Amino acid sequence: MGNVLRKRAELYKTLTDEVLKHCCAVTGFSSEIIRKEHEKFFNIAEDGRLKKHYMEELLGDYIPAGKQKRVKYLTNCIFSAIDTNGDGYIDFLEYLMSIKFFQTESPIEKADFIFRIIDKNGDNLVTAKELARVLKCFEDYHKNSSNSHITNVMCHGPLPAANAILEKLDEDKSGLIGVSEFVDGWLKDETIRALFTF
Repeated sequence: MGNVLRKRAELYKTLTDEVLKHCCAVTGFSSEIIRKEHEKFFNIAEDGRLKKHYMEELLGDYIPAGKQKRVKYLTNCIFSAIDTNGDGYIDFLEYLMSIKFFQTESPIEKADFIFRIIDKNGDNLVTAKELARVLKCFEDYHKNSSNSHITNVMCHGPLPAANAILEKLDEDKSGLIGVSEFVDGWLKDETIRALFTF
């Protein structure tokens, strides 16, 4: 298994016409953007396998600032969401897909990506505790917000906010939020979008 994953990472090392065409097709990015990102990525991850501690260097513009401990937790969640094959590294295609998700205008793609960030253990269900931990990461980011929806929900702290969100989105009353419940809530509720957009 390790050799297969290593080969996959190495597959993107040389940006052949075939690899470039594949990356363009999967991401929708232009060949110029892919070439630029390829150079950035392989300057940091020479073997094609980006380690977690280098992710901030590449994706720092997309990660909100905050207290170090909270940013570290959020970074770990983002890493887990990006590392789709679960090998502990981000390969070039996973990296490109993360940029696509950070930049997407599609509300469904954005909601799905945010759900995967919150769902750190990857079981496709979100608990109040997982919601609260991510909301805590956004506390500093939201403190200066003029959005009354955010201040109203967050006024008592992350855990009460998480419980309120769970109660609102948990349509089947299972005590957990599935991806379809989260996406549905994201599409219908401005507060949910405001709380988890960064």
